Amino acid sequence: MASESVEVWLREYEGYRGLVVFTDEPAQRSRVITLWATPEAEEKARTARGAMRDQLAATAGMSVDDFGVWEVAVFEVPEELLEANDLP
Repeated sequence: MASESVEVWLREYEGYRGLVVFTDEPAQRSRVITLWATPEAEEKARTARGAMRDQLAATAGMSVDDFGVWEVAVFEVPEELLEANDLP
């Protein structure tokens, strides 16, 4: 759900840079990480995103357990993956 409908919606926000979704199917849990160009871009979109997130979770019969804002200290993608076009 997140990778399809949410990403299309997030692309409308200025400063949006990407989405990562981690899932634990046996535990029926997921963690959605959004990436932003600047802290200001994330903060500007936060209220509207939160309302949409809560609505999507309720529609899917899920709940939001936690929300936090983190800075990315390290982001490394091996060059061979980029060269092989294994990443979008």
